[in-house]
Amino acid sequence: MTVKKSKNGTWTVDISDGFHPVTQKRIRIIRKGFKTKKEALDIEQHIRVVELREKRFDFLVTTDMLFNILEEEDRQNNRKISYISTQRNNYERHIKPYFKDTNLNKLSYEHIFEFREHLKTKSKKQNSNSTLSPNTVNKIMILLKKIFDTGVRKSLIDKNPVNNLRKLPISKPTINFWSVEEFNEFRKLITKDEISYDLFFTIAFFTGMRMGEILALNWYDVNLITSTIHITKTAYFVNNVNHINSTKTRAGTRLITINNKLTEMLSDWKEKQEDILKEFTKDTESLQIIQSTPIVITKNMVDKKFKQILSRNNNLKKIRIHDLRHSHASLLINQGEDYLVVKERLGHASITTTIDTYSHLYPSKQKNLANKLDDIF
Repeated sequence: MTVKKSKNGTWTVDISDGFHPVTQKRIRIIRKGFKTKKEALDIEQHIRVVELREKRFDFLVTTDMLFNILEEEDRQNNRKISYISTQRNNYERHIKPYFKDTNLNKLSYEHIFEFREHLKTKSKKQNSNSTLSPNTVNKIMILLKKIFDTGVRKSLIDKNPVNNLRKLPISKPTINFWSVEEFNEFRKLITKDEISYDLFFTIAFFTGMRMGEILALNWYDVNLITSTIHITKTAYFVNNVNHINSTKTRAGTRLITINNKLTEMLSDWKEKQEDILKEFTKDTESLQIIQSTPIVITKNMVDKKFKQILSRNNNLKKIRIHDLRHSHASLLINQGEDYLVVKERLGHASITTTIDTYSHLYPSKQKNLANKLDDIF
């Protein structure tokens, strides 16, 4: 019993509530000397509603403390290195500097709302006029919610003030892509000593593969007899260290057929690559297929080279490397392929992603339907 009568006739309130989550000491509150049972019961209720809560959450809980717990859980759950690195980067750049040594137990919905307003005005990079996109802000807020969820789950904080905050609306991004003619104009800018990069961009345009998927390809993944590429992994570069992981999604693991000209291009390059790198390795099958030196080609190297080549023609439409993937989707659509073929080719996890991204590229069937109705009218 938490309320009991003492030998001297007065009433005592004795409440235990487990152990302190940080100090591991027993949480116990005792009050003595109440003249009536009713008075003791009233105090018991106050202790349970107010004092126990204050005692349980009377210590400093910081974002550092909770993020480190969250990150360790991600490692134990075998989350991808790229994911953990991205989360750490977002935390260090955006969340940690703002909250510093703030006690999370003291934060309310209003404080979280103010933080999001701060993010909306924050520059993408130093000395940049452009601010963080709504999508980026949403991702940072999702991470903050996970941090608070960790605290609640570990009984270090009693509530998550991020819960009631709705996501910022995101406008549908404009899809940029090149036609075959524009891609051929781009290839004309590539010099003979940039042949491995030419191969990278050609693979991207004619397969729709993601950058990381191409960077992870070796010759074991390519069958030059059947003209197929087996995509099973993707490359991530964290602190200039190359990591190979499984594909972005299960659907990302796929077998795609390539056109004959690309097969011939790969076959010719394989012979040249063996000749160039034979003094460095005997196992040329394990080489990165776009590798032309003993040094593995990284994402930053491809990004830099792409921008360098683009700068040679100011009249050519400026796109990103990822837009070569969109260019391939556009190519498929113009060839009359349906959503399912595009989905399987690109390795989308859901057909919804394919439809949401590329539906506007499909020619409207309304006019064809109207013409058919005219024919039977």
